[in-house]
Amino acid sequence: MSYLSRQRFDEISKLRFDGNLSVAIERCHDAISVYPEDNFFYKVLGDLYFQEKNYVAASQAYLEHLKRLSKKPEHFKAFARFYKQFTSEAPGDLRVHFREEIIKAIEDGEIAPGIHQLLMETFGDAFVIDNHLKTILCKSDSDRHLVEIKRFIETASTDEVRSVIFYQIHQENYCANTKTREYLISVAEKKNLYSEVQQLVGKIIAKQESPNPTLIRTLLRMSRKQRDYHFAEQLLTIDEGLVERSDFNIQYELVYYFDSTGNSELLGKTLKKMRNSAERSIPIARTLYNFYLTFDRFEDAQLLSEHIQKLIDRKHTEKKGDQQQDRSEEQLESEQIVWQRVKDLVSEKEHNRQMLALKDLLKGFSHELGQPITNIRYKIQLQQLRIKRGIGTMDEVQDLFDIILDQTERIGIMLDRFRPIVSSKSVQESFCVNECVKQVFADLSDRLSQCGITYSFRETSQISLFGDRIQFSQVFYNLVLNSMQAIFNTGKITVNISTVRNTIQILFSDDGPGIPEENRKKIFEPFFSTKDPTSGNGGEGLGLFVVWNILKMYRGTIQLNHKFKNGAQFIIRIPIKEENHEPSSNN
Repeated sequence: MSYLSRQRFDEISKLRFDGNLSVAIERCHDAISVYPEDNFFYKVLGDLYFQEKNYVAASQAYLEHLKRLSKKPEHFKAFARFYKQFTSEAPGDLRVHFREEIIKAIEDGEIAPGIHQLLMETFGDAFVIDNHLKTILCKSDSDRHLVEIKRFIETASTDEVRSVIFYQIHQENYCANTKTREYLISVAEKKNLYSEVQQLVGKIIAKQESPNPTLIRTLLRMSRKQRDYHFAEQLLTIDEGLVERSDFNIQYELVYYFDSTGNSELLGKTLKKMRNSAERSIPIARTLYNFYLTFDRFEDAQLLSEHIQKLIDRKHTEKKGDQQQDRSEEQLESEQIVWQRVKDLVSEKEHNRQMLALKDLLKGFSHELGQPITNIRYKIQLQQLRIKRGIGTMDEVQDLFDIILDQTERIGIMLDRFRPIVSSKSVQESFCVNECVKQVFADLSDRLSQCGITYSFRETSQISLFGDRIQFSQVFYNLVLNSMQAIFNTGKITVNISTVRNTIQILFSDDGPGIPEENRKKIFEPFFSTKDPTSGNGGEGLGLFVVWNILKMYRGTIQLNHKFKNGAQFIIRIPIKEENHEPSSNN
């Protein structure tokens, strides 16, 4: 809004506030004559007439407002509020007339397609203008009518298919038959209407007590194609239970879901479950084989490859004989050589990846060390020059000593951050994870209180690990200190410890601003930080890197929960195995 139009609006608002509605309406007409294409003053005019209970004039003003919304579709909410209020207060004949005028404006092309779509999304089939379409979609399940519906849909344009879907989504009486919906979904997917299909499937699933497996698979598939699972997560509980009760087709989609969310544990369980389905089916076995290759599970892939060959051999039982057997043995030997070469290449690739990571680590370490060392060298050389010229003083020497101490302390702090993962002076013992975490909060309680941060600790069982207690405590010191730096003024940290089968699961959450999406893939890299490294409170980018390495010693993992919306949440999982676990006396 320009300065002049803002002045006019302020004048109209003051008149309205003072109760001078007639003068305000007059000024609003003047503004419209000056700004005829601006939808804003039509909205204001409609509100003024509605306040006077002049429903005819109010509806006309808002119709003009609607016609001009194509340039500012974000203002549609104002029209939607007015329409709902209008249909609840205006006489019945005026409500019908207003709706008919809107439909005529749609048919005449005076309302933009995008705004028409918003009308259907908000008010349902009230603004579907194709009566033939309504008739077709509400017909019975007979084969004759299904043929007619299919003929209509298969020749429809993308926009027409989109309109059909919105009609299906928003009509009050859900009358379209199941076969129609299935065919409509198939056509819409071919036309890349993934979001629209999601909404249609979502409405159907929301109405079902036990969601149809085909619809679950479709919902997950549409999410995969859009690379966004938020809509599916709102409708489905995607957990181990879903993996267990699903068929192969849903498990296929769950593999992509767990891979996208970084849940390696449930990804592995899904692949294991799929192995049962691959026992007798060659196509399923080949699909699973490709997944094994994708996720570098070469041992599993090799075993499955041998199983696939056995399934194929069963289909060709008529080709028996020594010659065929010799060929099979030669083929198997050849495959063994290929597999060994593949595994060697993967090992080489992993080695190269580790060397690149080490190179980045040393590069960052060299840079971080180089800065304070350069500062010390420069200050000493400068002081030597001043002393040589006879202009140095003891006060300057004392200042030099202070600078050297500050810089060496900075180096010491950085080295301390590495100590938990490189120190050989560790005491291996059985310790209670719960008590270890509680002690960290007790040690930091004063600092947390000064920052206005509260904390809560929830546990469902007492859990013990075998290892270095001090080293393990460092995981939570680093996580708590990270949260303290992220939370402004006041906040809360929550830790939830539980066991899931043979795995310790720790949820560490804070209600800070969270981690920006562009940084989520970098947070565990060494020397990645958004904080000032000279602050003395961290910032070298080593905290989460150290956490990741310590947990790796326990064969554990840590990942950021991308679904957590109220701050940041880390999910820590540690397998309870003989090498890192001993029974606790508290259990």
